[in-house]
Amino acid sequence: MPLLPTTTASTRQPSHSGAQVKAAIVPDMGAVGVIGLISVGALGFLLACGCWVLLQEIRRYRADRAHAPAPEPEEAALDRWNAWVVMVVAGISVVGALLAFWASADFSAASSASQQALQEATQYQTIKSEQDGFINFGADLTQTVQEHTVQESTLYTEAAAAWSSGQASLAEQLEADARAQGAVERALISGYTCYWGSLEGAGGVMQYNVAELQASEVESPCVLPGQDSSSLRTLGPSHQQALTNSAANDRSHAEAVVLAGALLILAVFCLTVSYLGPKHRRSLAVSPGVVSIAAALVVAAALGTS
Repeated sequence: MPLLPTTTASTRQPSHSGAQVKAAIVPDMGAVGVIGLISVGALGFLLACGCWVLLQEIRRYRADRAHAPAPEPEEAALDRWNAWVVMVVAGISVVGALLAFWASADFSAASSASQQALQEATQYQTIKSEQDGFINFGADLTQTVQEHTVQESTLYTEAAAAWSSGQASLAEQLEADARAQGAVERALISGYTCYWGSLEGAGGVMQYNVAELQASEVESPCVLPGQDSSSLRTLGPSHQQALTNSAANDRSHAEAVVLAGALLILAVFCLTVSYLGPKHRRSLAVSPGVVSIAAALVVAAALGTS
């Protein structure tokens, strides 16, 4: 006979509480935040220095527009403007190192979040498949037990009718057969693991609501030793999606920091060309370098406020 799907009366063995799953990885953002602030402040200072260098060169060029070759090393060493450019380049190198650390920390945080999401998804799926397996096993076992409970109920009904009609020997035989069915039923019932069926329907019909048990397994699953009973509640798809989003956000931050570093490399190239090249073309080389520093500052500042 088919199982009735509308009523549930089930009992469970006590759940075993496993080791507590560690909380979501939250990287220590203190040092990274300080590095970000220092980088943004240093980039602002370097931008100001770059603008000052560019302004000085524009003033010099307005006063002397004559074409001039690149300065000799001795002359360049005595040129204060060249000294300022070299210091700006040195400052950019230091900030570049800070950005490298910043990007590395963000990539590390993204990797940790992704690894945790994978581990917790595996843990969730393992426990979920176990609970579903227990429930499905209980459903199959209940179907088998029901065959004997229905037969037992039928035999007792027939035995009662035989007693009523005065057929004592037949009634005794029917009762013996019913007791045999009951013994088989009790032997089968001992095979339940976590989710139990119950004999509450008329005529020996067993009650086992699969849908309700699947809903209740989230709050009180029948976990194995060493497993966390709250895993199905705390490590569900929404939690895994949050970790995935966190990893993606950290990765995008790191990529933006790498972009800021690339802009600083471009600035170093332009500034190096400016003090190694002809004097009358200095401003043409310094300008894109200053623009690159400004762009790196905008990227870093946007990361710092996001």
